[in-house]
Amino acid sequence: MLQENINNENNKTLKTKIFRYKYFIFILRLIIGVIFIYASFGKIIAPNDFAIAIKNYDMLPYSLINIPAIIIPYLEFFAGIFLIFGKFKIGSSFLIGLMLIFFLIGLIQAYARGLDINCGCFSLDNPNSSSDILLRIFEDILMLIAIILIFLYSYKEKLLAQKNG
Repeated sequence: MLQENINNENNKTLKTKIFRYKYFIFILRLIIGVIFIYASFGKIIAPNDFAIAIKNYDMLPYSLINIPAIIIPYLEFFAGIFLIFGKFKIGSSFLIGLMLIFFLIGLIQAYARGLDINCGCFSLDNPNSSSDILLRIFEDILMLIAIILIFLYSYKEKLLAQKNG
């Protein structure tokens, strides 16, 4: 009986902590979702320009550049939509986290190699122009931290719901 009361108290404390962060996590989901949806528009409209931006990283063989140029914008768009509306929060945050890790790898290797390229993150007006890669690396790190918080919160929320359900 005593152990059951302790478990109930711990469960209430956990629910209180999760509820306290609910709105903060919602704001993070909204911000990251909007960023990813916004970033996808230009890439969906102009996949050729996005392919040029990918080519400029000099990481993929020329024959494989079109595949990510077509797939990534739609992944960004739908993951952003799902994140905003709270559907598949664990999956969409995991997918966005993976994309951010790959984006960071690309940006860091480009910076380390001294490439002066347009990252292709938001604007594809001139895919052969340069951009501030260090700023983009910093932004991606911040977004990665936010998406990790979203993922962990959503995972704990799911575990709590399964435990109580």
